[in-house]
This record gives sequence, C-alpha cells and structure tokens, in this order.
Amino acid sequence: MNKSADSVIIMAAGDGSRLKSSIPKVFNKIGGLSLLGHVINSAKKINPREIIAVLKPSHKDFWLELDDDVKIACQGTPLGTGDAVRCGLNAAAADDLGWVYILYGDIPLVSSETLLKLSETEKCPRTGVIVLALNSEDSSELGRLELGDEPGTLKSIIERKDASSKCHEMTRLYNAGLLVKKTLLRQFMNEMQPSSVTGEFYITGIVRMAHEAGYLCRYHQGNAEELAGANTLAELALLEGYFQKKMREKCLSNGARLIAPETVFFSHDTIVEKDVLIHQYVIFLENVRLKSGAEIGPFCVVEGSEVGSAKIGPFTRLRPGNEIGDGAKVGNFVEIKNSVIAENVKINHLSYVGDSEIGKNSNVGAGTITCNYDGINKHKTFVGENVFIGSNTALVAPVKVCANATVGAGSVITEDVEDGALAIARGTQRNIKNWPRNSRNSKDKK
Repeated sequence: MNKSADSVIIMAAGDGSRLKSSIPKVFNKIGGLSLLGHVINSAKKINPREIIAVLKPSHKDFWLELDDDVKIACQGTPLGTGDAVRCGLNAAAADDLGWVYILYGDIPLVSSETLLKLSETEKCPRTGVIVLALNSEDSSELGRLELGDEPGTLKSIIERKDASSKCHEMTRLYNAGLLVKKTLLRQFMNEMQPSSVTGEFYITGIVRMAHEAGYLCRYHQGNAEELAGANTLAELALLEGYFQKKMREKCLSNGARLIAPETVFFSHDTIVEKDVLIHQYVIFLENVRLKSGAEIGPFCVVEGSEVGSAKIGPFTRLRPGNEIGDGAKVGNFVEIKNSVIAENVKINHLSYVGDSEIGKNSNVGAGTITCNYDGINKHKTFVGENVFIGSNTALVAPVKVCANATVGAGSVITEDVEDGALAIARGTQRNIKNWPRNSRNSKDKK
C-alpha cells in the first residue's frame, strides 16, 4: 500500500504531574504498551507518510521505546499545544501536501478506524479543519466546541481556562484531536497569538481563525471510551479496563472461547486464533501467540511464548522464549523458560524447565528441574524423543539425554545419557534392621 500525503503530529511532551508517577505521562502503560505507543500504532495503520512525536528533552531516556521510523521533535519550553504543533510542523516534510492529523499522546485508545472516518468526513474545497469530537458530561481538561450555524460545523474551540459559564452551557462536545489542511496549518501557525489569560498558544485557536477566514470547520463524533484520556491514576485504571474490554471482544468475535472474559487480561500484542479455550484468571503478558486448539487453564501467566494445540495449566507460568508443540501437556505449578517443548510432551506437575529442548513424546516426571545456571552462565539441556524422566530428577546442564532413554527417579544427571540407556544417579540406599525408634524417642524425652 502506498503511503498517503498526510502527516501525523502527536503531542506528547507533558509531565503528567497529576499521575503522581516518576514516568512521563505518555510512557505509562496499558496492556503492556505506553500510551504514546498505542497512538503511534493506530497512526501507522492509516499509512501516513510520516509520524512525528513532540517530546520533552528531559524525557530522552524514554525515547528509545519508540520505533526508528517515528520522527522526534523537541519542545524545550512548554508554551502550549500550539507551540507543540509548531515544533512538530518544523520537523515535517517541507511541502504543503495533504492534511495533518494532530493527536494527543494521552488519548491512547483512538483507533485507526476512527482516524479514517475523520478523513472521510464530508469535505468540500472550503473545508479546512475537521475536529474529532468527544461527547461527555465532564471532560474539563479538553477544549469545548462552539457549534456553527450550519449543521456539523464549528465556529471555535474554547479552552477550559478561557471558557465562560455560558460556553459550558452550549455543548457537551469536546476536542479530542484535529485534522487540518497542511497549507492552512502553516499559514495560521504564523498568525497565531497567545491566550490573553494564560499566555499559551492553543492549537485549537486554528478553528476560530479558519472560520473567520471563510473556511468550513467540521467535526466527527467518536466513541467516548475510545477517546478517554488519562490525567490521574484512576483514569489510567479506567483506560486499562476499556482496553481489556476491547481485547476480550476481539478474541470472542474471532472465534476464541473465554469461560469468564472479565477475569482474563491481555497484552496489546496478544494473538489468539479461533478455537482457543481460555479459562478463568489468566494473564497474558507481551509477545504471546495462541494457535488454534490451544487450551489455557485457570490461573496461568503466559509471556513471550507460542503455544500450539496444547493444554496448559492450571497454575502454569510460561516465561519468555518458549515454543509449545501440538498435543503437549504442561500442568500444575510448572515453570518453563526459553525452551522448545515438542509435540505430545508431558510435563504435568511441579517442574522447572529452562533453556531446554524436549523431544517428541517424552515424559518429564513431577519435581524434575533443569539446572541451567551455574552462577555465571546459562547452559542448555537436550532431551531426545520418547524419553522418560523419573520424578524428582535434576538435569545439570549442559547435558544431553538421547532418544528412548530412561532416567530413574531421584537422579542427579551430570553426564550425557546415550540412546535407549537407563541412567540412575543417586546415593545407594542403606536399610538398617531393627532400628530402635521407640527407645530413641524415649531417650530424647529424658
């Protein structure tokens, strides 16, 4: 798909002091992804020719979280949203082609579908600005729309600090983003004056300027949950709830079954194919893919793993780097990390498998652990096909147990086991006859 001529500027230079967080506002996360990251992902889906994030220089340590194809513009001294857009426009392509989306980094759930609808709002040669409008009873941090005489048009946007009580009675529509013809944006940015109340430059002033110059300013009303912002920790929690609701609905509509949807929590990049069954109280962290036929039991935590048509849980933890094959069973209180578990492998309970490859049809007994860390380095464990590992075995890596081998319960395996062999590595049992347990106990009591 060819890139459009449109640009995206995302205002993201605020500190967000009301969040009471040491992290800059837009780098707080929902669904494992920063607020700014969510906006960038939606912007990418409309295929603009450039995305520009306006950031604060003192937040430079967080810039590494952004993709390389996102341009960064610095806003040194915060002089308002108009100044932020000016910084972004200076970093944009120098021509006057297309339109410019002006988005807010703390309104993270705005979707690409909404952005496309914004651009599809009825236009004519006189249309200069289209506002993304939020209908709300209380969005006091956002500018309020003053409607025009023609249906669907605007005269201005009144910022909260400049608003009169009369304006607050006029409409419940608030500004949640803008789409501005680039030629007009360049023209009016040079003419913009600071607020007489705050001394700040408001980008929303461009609506009044365009209206007074004879251009039409229209608006498109978006979904309230999608356009919710985050100024406090309580609002951030609400956004997390909205995001999780959206992810659950997506999974269900794609053919996955969630036994108790409200108890399942997803990351922004979780992929769930159809015919997946997810039980209660499951948490998916980043980089998880569940293939068709997978079943995730109750109380599992899954991160950085690809799961085939396998059965996981209950009470399983999959840490990053795993591939779980079809037909595998990973059960109660099993932890797996950076391992390949082949088809039909059984690790049913109370085991730790790390930095390992387990071959097809092998069985790992209860209490088995791979000792992958020697205090300095991590080492690999290789288990071949059709291997039986007895309960309470320690496999001290680096070590290889070849195909069809058997390891006796309670063994500590430090050397490779050849094909088809039985390995037993444990202390010799010694039975002492007629052990005087009762007399010993009586003596202890004296």
